[in-house]
Order: sequence, then C-alpha cells, then structure tokens
Amino acid sequence: MDLILALLILFVAARLAGEAMEQIHQSPMIGEVLAGIVLGPTILGLIDPNPLAEPGASLGVVAQLGILVLVLLAGMELGREGLLQALRERSMLVAAVEFFLPFALGYSVALALGMTFPQSLFLGTALAVTALPVSVRILMDLGLLQSRVGRAIVSVALANDLVAFAMLGLILEFARLGMSTPDLWTVGLVAGKNLIFLGLVVCLSIVLKLTMRDSRDGTSHMQRFIGRLRGQESGFALSIILALSLGAAAELVGIHFAVGVFYGGILVSPRLLGDFQFVKIRSGVSVVTFGLFAPIFFAFVGLRFTFSFEAWPLIVAVTAVAFVGKLLGGILGGLFAGFRGASVLALGVGLNARGMMELLLAQVGLAAGIIDVSMYSALVVMALVTTLSTPPLLKRIMRNFRAEDILPAAAVPRPSPDP
Repeated sequence: MDLILALLILFVAARLAGEAMEQIHQSPMIGEVLAGIVLGPTILGLIDPNPLAEPGASLGVVAQLGILVLVLLAGMELGREGLLQALRERSMLVAAVEFFLPFALGYSVALALGMTFPQSLFLGTALAVTALPVSVRILMDLGLLQSRVGRAIVSVALANDLVAFAMLGLILEFARLGMSTPDLWTVGLVAGKNLIFLGLVVCLSIVLKLTMRDSRDGTSHMQRFIGRLRGQESGFALSIILALSLGAAAELVGIHFAVGVFYGGILVSPRLLGDFQFVKIRSGVSVVTFGLFAPIFFAFVGLRFTFSFEAWPLIVAVTAVAFVGKLLGGILGGLFAGFRGASVLALGVGLNARGMMELLLAQVGLAAGIIDVSMYSALVVMALVTTLSTPPLLKRIMRNFRAEDILPAAAVPRPSPDP
C-alpha cells in the first residue's frame, strides 16, 4: 500500500475512533489505539506495520515524529519551574519506590520461571517502565498536567525512562557478552554515559540562562537575536533545534531520544523566548501534535499489536504482576512523598501506562534474542491493558479529588484570616 493512502486510512480511522471515545467521555487515545488494532494484522490486515517493508517503515518514522512533538509539548507545558517544583515535592522518592517494587517483582517472577540473569533483568525492567508520551497525553486529556499529581507522574515517568533505558543498555551488554553475573565495569560504563548526558543538559541550561539577561531595552539577548532573524517562525525553529540536539545527544549515549527532547522542551521557556513568542510556539506545537501526529502515533501502536494465543498463562501472570507492582509502588512512594487520599491512588494508577516505551523494549529484547515470542506476546498484551485501563480509572478517581489535587499550587484558594 502507498504511504499517503496508508496515512489517510490510519488518520481518518484514528480521529473517528478518538472522537467516538470523547463522545462517551473517555480519552481519545483509547480509540486511536483500537483503530490501529482493527486496521493492523491482528484483525483486518489493511496496513502492514512491518518495519522492513513499506508502508511500515515510513509509518514508523512518522510515529517517531509523533513522540518528538508530544514530549516536546510536555516539556514546554511543565517547564523548568514545574520540574523543580516536582523535585521539591519529593517526587524522586516516588520514583525510587515506584521503580524498585515492580522491578523486584518482575525479576522474581523471571527467576521462578527459570530464566537467565539477563532475561530476569529484562523482565524486571519491562515491568518497571512507564510510557512518558502516553502518560503526558492522558494527563493533558484529563487536565491534570499542571497539578501536583500530574507533575509527579511526569517527573517519575521521566526518571523511570532514564533508569529503564540505562538498564536496557546494561542488559544488552550482558546478553552480547554472554555474561551470567554482573560486571562492575559494564555497570560503571552505562552509569557514566547517563551522567555525561545530564551534565550536558546542565551546561546547556547555564549557557541559555546567560542569554536571558536583559539588555538596555528590557528584552533578553536571545529575544533580540530572534528578532533580528528574517526567517519565518525563527523561534519555533530554535525550539525544534534545541529539542533535536538533546534528543540526538541522548541517543548517542544510549538513552531513548524522548528523554532528551523532554529536557529540550523544559529549556524552551517564556524567559528565553519572551511571553508572546512562547505562547505562540506552544500553541503551534499543540496544534501539530493533537491535530496530526498524536493520532497517527497511537494508531501505529495499535498496528504493531500482535500476540500468541499459546501463552495465555504467561500473559495473565505478567499483566497481573505489572499492574499490581506499579499500583503498589506508586501508592507506597506517594505516601512517603506526602500524598494522601485520592491523589495517592491516582499516582499509582497514573504510572501504570506502558504504551510505546514497553513495545520498544519488547521489540529490542526480541531482536536481541533476550526474550522469546511467548514473552514478547505477554509484554505486548500487558502494555495494551495497562495503557487502556489508565484513563478510565484516573477519571473515576478524579471524582474524589480536592481542589488542591487538581489545581496548581498557586491557584488553590486559601481561606482568609479571621478578622
């Protein structure tokens, strides 16, 4: 099938299914994924997502662009202050507990099934990952991205992805070398790569901060530079260059590019570009994201959904352990970080979505020979179940939210002092 025809069919089906979900007050992401499943090899077989043939290879590139703009928008929405606020709210406590518990459960299940050390590490990592783009889409759909719960979910998902892809590099090294026990040199090498990347982000942040200094007319040096450029949408181009640069740097050290793009979005701030330019660029990215790339990206996730009916006991076990591990990890971590009531339950549920990140891990593991087809099928089903169940569960939990659970901290009304 021709790429343009495939895009037309996929996009129309995704938008119609997404609109149907919105009509029944559910996240459009659910409809977009289901549209891809119906069109893909699992049911109708109209579009072949095989990355080694067309249109699958080209659709994969479009889906990658979808991840890029979605995560860039998330970084811009959250901003540097939002991430710092999440850190001040002790979200890293949530990240530590929420990663370790599902990882330990997955590792234990793998050992009980008689898997090797690299396979056990892989299953533990696969159960601990959270899909940052999917979590962002769900939070945006529910209007929770700027809330304390939303900031915590995004920052924890970001930390999870950083650790998970570092773990993936470690596991691939173990598998490549045929190692059955940990090697301190390999562990140190992977950790060093991550530290180098974070150091690059910090250095770039310092350099950009220097350009934010006000000049004589009250505008920053960066704003004056953009104003001198004759090209159309120069501020937008600068934002994309920044995001792509950090995304490329992340991939160079073995981290998924979405993590780098997210940091790029955080660095694109109103202070850097000016309030008017920032709002204009953010609106443009939002239109491109939700108007085009996000529906295609989530439909593509559905296109690649395949599983084997011969592995149902394994599928049920992996899905159950993954769901319980993330839920308990988020709740325990949330309690340590000071979350209470419905918000702590929302934290556990909101971190359960795996989505494309899980599928990426599964495909890499299968291609590297770390897991077999049965385990791959179990991971795919688990990713779909956890991703599709998160929006309706979060919506139900939101009914019990207080004002401070939904609104940003500055917007929560405070009682007036007694006269």
